Amino acid sequence: MDEKERIEREALAFFLRLYNRKHHRKFRILIKRERPDFEVKDRFTGELLGVEVSHIFHDKKEAMMMLGRDPSPIHGIITAKDHVDVLMDVLRKKAQKVRGYSCAAPVILVLRDFSRIFSAKALFDERLGLKVPASGYKQIWYLSRSRPTKKWDTLVRLK
Repeated sequence: MDEKERIEREALAFFLRLYNRKHHRKFRILIKRERPDFEVKDRFTGELLGVEVSHIFHDKKEAMMMLGRDPSPIHGIITAKDHVDVLMDVLRKKAQKVRGYSCAAPVILVLRDFSRIFSAKALFDERLGLKVPASGYKQIWYLSRSRPTKKWDTLVRLK
């Protein structure tokens, strides 16, 4: 399993743990695929979903730091507005890509944000102007760490 698949599986595992607990479901990975990344099935209802997983990094340097490839202790100056712009850019790109997916089941998007600086509460402040573009995703979910525990336990539905 390559690094990309490993971090996608890890993100999906965090998402499913939170989603299943909150919605009293039992989704499990059925198959690893491409476009979307996974197909999951609810063991209670038999419902199928396609899941596209994407990661939010401010830039390549932050990605390298978060994945352990850059030992730098600090990144530089990042504002909440800058981070919202990165998030909106990822949402726009994913909205375009979903049109080409070949999946009979509805597809959801899971965004895992690696930022150690900004909380979901800060990023979704209406003054920062986050707008979720129209897309073919049934749902869009934002996954981040809570402060101060830094556990992957914050899940926000964007669509």
